[in-house]
Amino acid sequence: MRSEDRRRLLLGSAVASLACAGATPLRAAVGNVPMRRVSLQWPRELWITRPDAQESIRALYWADGVLQPEGYRAINRIYRDLHAGVERPISLRLLNLNYVIQCAVAQRWSPRPMVLLSGFRTPQTNRRVGGAEPSAHFAGQADDYIYAGLSFEDNLRLARLFQVGGLGVYPDRRSLHKDLGRSRTWIEYGRARAGAGR
Repeated sequence: MRSEDRRRLLLGSAVASLACAGATPLRAAVGNVPMRRVSLQWPRELWITRPDAQESIRALYWADGVLQPEGYRAINRIYRDLHAGVERPISLRLLNLNYVIQCAVAQRWSPRPMVLLSGFRTPQTNRRVGGAEPSAHFAGQADDYIYAGLSFEDNLRLARLFQVGGLGVYPDRRSLHKDLGRSRTWIEYGRARAGAGR
C-alpha cells in the first residue's frame, strides 16, 4: 500500500473510530472508510503532555475545514526544542497521525494524553542527545512518545498498526519514535538519554 493511500485510510479510520460506541476491539479502529466519506470539517484536537517541561495542553488545531491558529501555535510550542528554546511549525501530517492514534487509544482504552518526550530538534540538540543525522526531527516531522497507562507492548502494537514512516523502538527507555520518512523499523538498546531517536 502506498504511503498516501495509507494516510487516507488512517484519516478515515479516525472518523470511524470516533463514530463507534463503546470499547470495541482495536481492529475496529482501522476500518476501511473511503476518503470521500471523511469530512474535512471534522474538528481535530490533540491532548499532549511534556514531562520535561511540566506542560500539558488540549489544543484544537483543525475545525470547519481550516487550521486553527491558536491551537496550532500551542502545539508548536509544546513540540519545541527544550534545550535550544526554539520552535518551528510541526507537520500537519504528523499531527493528523497523532490524532488518529489518540482516537484509537480513546476508543480501545480511555481518553489519555500522548506523552511527548521529544519533538522538534535543532541539529545541535540532536547531536547533544546522540540522535542520528539527518533527522526528521529537524523538519518537525517526527516525535518520540508513549501513552502512559498502556503497556509497552500495547504501545508498540498501536505504533505498528499506524506506521506510515519510520518506527523506532527503545525498550530500555520504554518509548517509541515515529516519523514521516521512508518506511523502516529499528530497535535500539542501551541509549539512556531520552529523545535520542532519529
